[in-house]
Amino acid sequence: MIDPEVLIELKLKYGPLFAISIKGIDLLFRELTFKEFDDIIKIQDGGYFSSADSEDKILEATLVYPDLKALDRIPAGAVSSLSQEILDGSGFASAKAAKKILDEKRSNAGQVRTLMKAFVLATIHSYSPEDLDNMTFSQLADKVALAEKIIEVTQTMNGIQSSDMRLDLIDPEEEIEKEKARAANYNALKKEGEAVYQDPVAKKLWGSI
Repeated sequence: MIDPEVLIELKLKYGPLFAISIKGIDLLFRELTFKEFDDIIKIQDGGYFSSADSEDKILEATLVYPDLKALDRIPAGAVSSLSQEILDGSGFASAKAAKKILDEKRSNAGQVRTLMKAFVLATIHSYSPEDLDNMTFSQLADKVALAEKIIEVTQTMNGIQSSDMRLDLIDPEEEIEKEKARAANYNALKKEGEAVYQDPVAKKLWGSI
């Protein structure tokens, strides 16, 4: 079993990892880089190496734990499926695989932390994404507030009317309470015969469903 501290360290260094156990051997692989993939394609196109050689190159390039000697103990039949899995996970096997990864990253980009980081990085260029990852939430929030103020001051100095740009985060619970308040207010003022605010049919007609 891989030591949790070792696993954390490797994830911090390499990012997403592929974990597999073969004949009792725990193995960790990282994603292929674009350059590594290009080099493997050159090997395949050159005609000097077999597909098995290309598969070995994929594993050699991406193995991060334990070491390259472990590859000697992997059955030949497992090499092909494992190298293909790494190609899939790296987004190089097909357009579908690439799209899946991009969609996942876009979904993650909508998270509060990522939005805050993007706002700061677009405004204060002295920070790197890694710098922001080492901050607490309060420290990052402080940098977001500073970024908002920088935008405001910059616009004023350039004679531009302030756009009052702010990074507004949505609190789901707060939105639910607002929706309840709107419904209660509408229902209290609605005329006789009108559908209530929460009426599913009425909401569909209003384009809310």
